[in-house]
Amino acid sequence: MIGYEITGFSRLDDVLRKLMHTSAKTVFISGGTDFINKGVGKDAELVIDLSQVADLKYIKDTGSEVRIGGGTTFSAIAASPVIKAKVTALAQAARQVGSVQIRNRATIGGNIASASPAGDSLPVLAAFNASICTAGSKGTRILTLEEALNGLQDKELITEIVITTPVLANSGFVKIGSRSQVTIAKISLAAIVSYDSKKRMIIVGKAALGALGKGPVCPAKVQEFFNQRIVDKCFASDLALLLAETVDEAITGRASHPYKKAAVKGLAYDLTGLLFDACENN
Repeated sequence: MIGYEITGFSRLDDVLRKLMHTSAKTVFISGGTDFINKGVGKDAELVIDLSQVADLKYIKDTGSEVRIGGGTTFSAIAASPVIKAKVTALAQAARQVGSVQIRNRATIGGNIASASPAGDSLPVLAAFNASICTAGSKGTRILTLEEALNGLQDKELITEIVITTPVLANSGFVKIGSRSQVTIAKISLAAIVSYDSKKRMIIVGKAALGALGKGPVCPAKVQEFFNQRIVDKCFASDLALLLAETVDEAITGRASHPYKKAAVKGLAYDLTGLLFDACENN
């Protein structure tokens, strides 16, 4: 990490212009939480600090979509009235990212780019089928979350996350770690549902498990469970069994298998209470 150049800009256009005119091996930092701990900057020749790029810090509500700048911090996301109302699960996940100090620095774009299986925002973004917008020396792209997690191109950064927000939909996020606070997820669960409270029926829904594989896990049978499903007294227990089967299929034989199989059952009950309490209150 000796000998690299570090530079920063206040405008995204200036960042992109720099990328177009350098051949140096480039890495980006914003919150910087992974730069040293994960050795991201080990072989860097050029480090571009994105933390002052105002173009990357915003939350916009277009009506049918919520658009979040890649440089938006988790503190800003957790406090946003728009996120709380329309992407509730993301606000809940943001509040559980690390410590206050980390939330003040860590960004949603960095959470995606680092591609940690335990990234708290990732199962939420998977459940919402979020689009990931990027820009770099080769132009702009719109990626699925899976594509973004599989690796960005050289000199490519995340500029925006686009989340479609269905009308009358509710969402929730729960996780469990080794501590009650300031903890890395050992397993997490997010879901979004459109719910008819009069019929007590989920019209359509999607769930995603985090910290179970390289990226969020969204098995088809779990999605089927959330479609046209009556929320009765068996709902949580049935969901718990289904998620336990998902853990069996994903990590049988691993040392963490017994723990995660038991933990995911608890998350099923936690999510049920969180999600349908919220639905009933709308």
